[in-house]
Amino acid sequence: MQPLFLLIGVGLALWFWQQSLRARELAIHSAEELCRRQNLQLLDGTVALNALRLRRTARGHIALQRTYQFDYSRDGDLRQQGFVLLLGLQLESTGLAAE
Repeated sequence: MQPLFLLIGVGLALWFWQQSLRARELAIHSAEELCRRQNLQLLDGTVALNALRLRRTARGHIALQRTYQFDYSRDGDLRQQGFVLLLGLQLESTGLAAE
């Protein structure tokens, strides 16, 4: 019985890892698109996971809510932060620092 629990645990860990990679790619794409639309420079070309929590979707299902942060610049000198908010693998919102 113990090997079965180990196999289930490894399977869940692999599933979580794969979903996290997909969510990060979606967050990067969303940050790039936001910066492109606003004529900004996405610094470092990546996002960083800032928060991870459980939340209900509009249909009442429980999903992981991930908040990613990214750095951007208008002129190449001043570094500011933006965010991408995902619920599951759905984009909820993006935003830029208030100026």
